[in-house]
Amino acid sequence: MDDRLQIQTAQNVALAVAPAGLGERILAWAADTALWVGYALLLFWLLGRAGADAEWLVVLLVAVPVLLYHLLFEVFFDGQTPGKRLLKVRVARLDGAQPTLGQYLVRWLLRFVDVTMTSGTVAVVAVGVTRRAQRLGDLAAGTTVIRQRRRVRLAEVLYPPTPPEYVPAVPEAEALSDADVQTLRAVLVRLRLSRRDRRSSALADRAKQAIEAKLSLGPSPLPAPEFLETVVRDHTALVDRYGG
Repeated sequence: MDDRLQIQTAQNVALAVAPAGLGERILAWAADTALWVGYALLLFWLLGRAGADAEWLVVLLVAVPVLLYHLLFEVFFDGQTPGKRLLKVRVARLDGAQPTLGQYLVRWLLRFVDVTMTSGTVAVVAVGVTRRAQRLGDLAAGTTVIRQRRRVRLAEVLYPPTPPEYVPAVPEAEALSDADVQTLRAVLVRLRLSRRDRRSSALADRAKQAIEAKLSLGPSPLPAPEFLETVVRDHTALVDRYGG
């Protein structure tokens, strides 16, 4: 069963995003726990050195930050605590978008059931048995924790100007519409985001066949990614050269 989430891009091309694994989530939790425990011990030591034993000071400087740790980091740092950032995972809605404040709040409130009151047992079981690796807080909020997708550099998306002497390998590419080329670019971006995704490769193969049929070309010996790159580059060169 394929449990990956599907996120629609502006070009209406679905990108597969994998939920974070149980091991990744446990390691992120362990890193966060080590951080806030270290913070609490340091504050207790500093307060002791300063001779401050007022309960309100302990509550204000230790208890409140520890209590709100996950909520504040996830709200203000795009769904990532330091532990999640270290493991390259983040909280996301099931459509891949950033959760709302209400969704973060629901996750945080149910953390006391998932993690605090049950020592993490409920969270581990829920993440292990649910299709999208969701603990109770995620199920209630409509969220999950996903692996951070690789960012695509601008240089990977833009096509540099071609020299005047450049000879297009597929001159028929000039007949493609802007919508056609935008779709091909989106397919290529998907390939770069998920190089080992079989569905991305299958999508590229279908795009290649569609372009060959539309331009009345014979089957090209080039692999689909290279063929699509060539077509987009040739279209860009021809439109630039002859003004569209």
